[in-house]
This record gives sequence, C-alpha cells and structure tokens, in this order.
Amino acid sequence: MVAQAHRRGWAIPAVAVVVFAAAAGAGALLREAEAAGAGGPAGGTPSVIGPAEQPGSAAVVLLEDVQAHPEAEQVRAVLQEHFDAINTRDYDSWTGTVTTERARATPRGVWREQYQSTRDGAIVVHRLEPRPGGGLVALLSFTSVQDPAQAPPDLPVPCLRWRVSYPLVGEADQLRLALSSPSASLRQPC
Repeated sequence: MVAQAHRRGWAIPAVAVVVFAAAAGAGALLREAEAAGAGGPAGGTPSVIGPAEQPGSAAVVLLEDVQAHPEAEQVRAVLQEHFDAINTRDYDSWTGTVTTERARATPRGVWREQYQSTRDGAIVVHRLEPRPGGGLVALLSFTSVQDPAQAPPDLPVPCLRWRVSYPLVGEADQLRLALSSPSASLRQPC
C-alpha cells in the first residue's frame, strides 16, 4: 500500500515533466518556424516578405538539416507537386500527391471549393522525422492568401501563416501525403 502511494506520488511530477518537455519542443519548433516563415534560400537566411509580395515564392525550400536527409529530394518533389497543384487548381495532379484515403475524403467539388482562391508560397520544410508505423512527418511552414470568405471560418482573413506537420507514407512506390489531424496545423494572420 505504501509502495503504491509512493509510486503515485511520482506519477504527477513525471507527467508534468513530459508535458513541459513537449511544450518546450513545440515552442522551439514554432520559434524556428517563425524565424524562417517568410522563406528564403535553401539552408540560408530566410528573407522578409512584404504584404504586396504575399504569399512569396511557390518553390519548396528545404532547410540545411533537412537537405541532409536521405529522402529529402523525394519529399521536396512531392511537396512541390502538391503545392503547385493547389496553386494551379489542378485536382488530378493533387490526387497524385496524396494517399488514396485522403483523395477519397476530399472529392473534386469539395477540393475546388476549399482551394478556389488559395495561393500558397514561402514554403519551408524545417524538419523530417520518422513516423510511427513507417514513413515520415514533414514539419513545414507556408503562407496562404485567399478570399477571406474562403479562409477558415474562425480566421476569415486574406493572408495566413501556417505551421503544419504532414504525414508522408509510401503508396504506389511513392511518398504521398496522408490524412492529418486538424490539431497538426497552427495558423495565424499575416
């Protein structure tokens, strides 16, 4: 009985340490993302983008640490095709960048409605992490501009800065973007 109470006494501080460590890690990632949010040369210092230039370059940029990853070029290529498809309103190309499950969850009409005025840019991949169960998670930031009426309902603004984690899994011998949780995205007005 005393041993059980003693173990429970350590459980609360241990959970607090884990929560604090996770929050500190998320904060560090967000600070890094904010510092590089405007985009810039691969591995270099990001440049600041003025309101007139939003959303910035549509080229996917890999930070220096990401460039060293063995699958970096494959990740850059699928993300480039993904964002190009959004920017050119090409649903068929977009479905080639996502898993079958994700494409089924977002039929053509829904996709066109969601992206009808969206342009994405300042796309920076900050990290690649292994994904439990296989694949990778890409941590990235980008800027989107859109008609405020087509922005997320809780932030009806013309420009948003996003911090997202995209799961990438192998399907049909390619990396593809899988469904992700809405909690895997943070956004704020530009």
